[in-house]
Amino acid sequence: MTSPTEPKSTKKRAGRKRLPPLAPGPALQFVVASHPDDFKADDTMRNIRSHVMYKHRGEQRGISPLRGSRSTERRRATFTRTPSPMTTASDGYLEDSNYLAPPRRRSTIWDGQFIQFMSQSSQLGPARDLAARIISATTAEPPRSAPPTFDQGSEFPFLGSNILGQQSLEDLKNLHFQSGEFCQDRAWMGIVCRTRMSFLSHVSATCVYQDVAEGLLDDSALTVYAKTKILRMIKDSLQNFNTQTDDFTILSILHLLISEIGGFDEDAFDIHQGALFRIIQQRGGISNLGNNGDIATFLTLVVLSFTILRNQAEPDILHGYLPNPRHSSMSGQLLLVSPLYAPNGDLSVIFSSCSSATYDILCDMYRLTHAFLARWNYVGDNYPSSSTPDPTSYDSHMQQIYTRLLLRPSTDDELTTDWTYESVRLASLIYCRSIVQGDPLSDSANVMHARPSGGDLAGTTIICALHNALEHTDKRGLWGNMCGVFLWICLVGGAASWASTHPIYSERDERQTTAAWVRKCFALFAVKASLSHGFEYAGAVVEAQRRMLQVLNFIGLERGIISSMFLTIEEAEAGIAS
Repeated sequence: MTSPTEPKSTKKRAGRKRLPPLAPGPALQFVVASHPDDFKADDTMRNIRSHVMYKHRGEQRGISPLRGSRSTERRRATFTRTPSPMTTASDGYLEDSNYLAPPRRRSTIWDGQFIQFMSQSSQLGPARDLAARIISATTAEPPRSAPPTFDQGSEFPFLGSNILGQQSLEDLKNLHFQSGEFCQDRAWMGIVCRTRMSFLSHVSATCVYQDVAEGLLDDSALTVYAKTKILRMIKDSLQNFNTQTDDFTILSILHLLISEIGGFDEDAFDIHQGALFRIIQQRGGISNLGNNGDIATFLTLVVLSFTILRNQAEPDILHGYLPNPRHSSMSGQLLLVSPLYAPNGDLSVIFSSCSSATYDILCDMYRLTHAFLARWNYVGDNYPSSSTPDPTSYDSHMQQIYTRLLLRPSTDDELTTDWTYESVRLASLIYCRSIVQGDPLSDSANVMHARPSGGDLAGTTIICALHNALEHTDKRGLWGNMCGVFLWICLVGGAASWASTHPIYSERDERQTTAAWVRKCFALFAVKASLSHGFEYAGAVVEAQRRMLQVLNFIGLERGIISSMFLTIEEAEAGIAS
């Protein structure tokens, strides 16, 4: 028996190495796994032990881990956001982060729950049923000696054949091509579906569109499951030196960003987008991406949409890049006519597709756009020619257009409302007010909407009225021959509905929920419209997008000049008073 006075043994367990302590995390943490064995992983267990000890020590000191200032809570919240799927090491190579959390949502689903979902997927409609079968196929281990089918090698081997049938992955690809949620170009979809990861990433983005179609602001359980799986695939791809910067990793991250656009966590979106840009730099720039420029064209269309919606400057990686010219007819390009784009200034191609009042407004908005850009290009010219109109003439012309627009009546009180006219009129009110008065689009969008008879929309904002009007139109074909006008409305509405800050984990009130819903709808439809005609007319779409960026940039410049003028006047008045 050992004496109490003898020193205790200091023998250490073999193979044990002390690691540096982990930084304290948020007060509430979740452990995410797709298999029970993952809970026993060394990193997971270490994080749990660390979290418990920090909480225990806090309680011993009489400090509640949930108590603190709002600024402290905001700082803690940053640790719980979805991390980037990759980071860059000091030597320039990509490294994966410690973990990939699924997209922010209050809950997620596990494989067992997905199996239960699969048994009921056919009852949830053909879109959900097809998505569930594709998710199961792309996440299953393919058999080694036969084409990938659902009858063997499945991740869920005990699913009955009456649920999954005998369809191959190729059959599911063809069905997905036919459903075509966004970017319906079949040749491009053949590229997208070339790998399981890029195929699943496209399906996960399609699930988000289906959620919105069903009126869901937050991701459905199926969408969360798809995103969780694609994040794991992206992480595995980034860990592989041969795939970490390839075209399909880039495609998958782009689809992930599309599925997250309009969400609450803007910081996480920035991290993922920044990671994507670093991958492109590793490839030597956007012009070095593969598939005959298709990857670069897709990236340009999508990232420019994000840039406009989020009121940001065009990223450096896109500067000077133009999509490869494709053989296309002028009639196809004219489908994209809008206030932002019209070859030779001719909008007559859409005259037969809308009312004369709608056409007149669109012509006015086209003239307004070009007068506004010409006015600010004049200001930036050190030596304007003698034939260049005076800036005041531009201002007068734009004010006349705004006055005409304000006098145009609403039709939503008529027996048969022209919702296309209403959508164009309301988008024009936001667009025109910001151009003429120099206010941000978000300020112009949140002006109260005045209606003669009140009704259900009495007291609502213009942006909500615009969203309501657009929802009453037939969006299945994105307005057909007026697709360019539809894109312009969604870009105006999306940029106007973007707040400078978003709540992360706080409870949302009704106003925040409505604003989030409007923002997400406009964002998703703007991306969809930019891709709707494939890449044959990508040059026309990019030209319209960059013109919209110019407009937003000059609105900001105008606002800055007006603010400095008021500041100078206030300083002068203060000097006189003293």
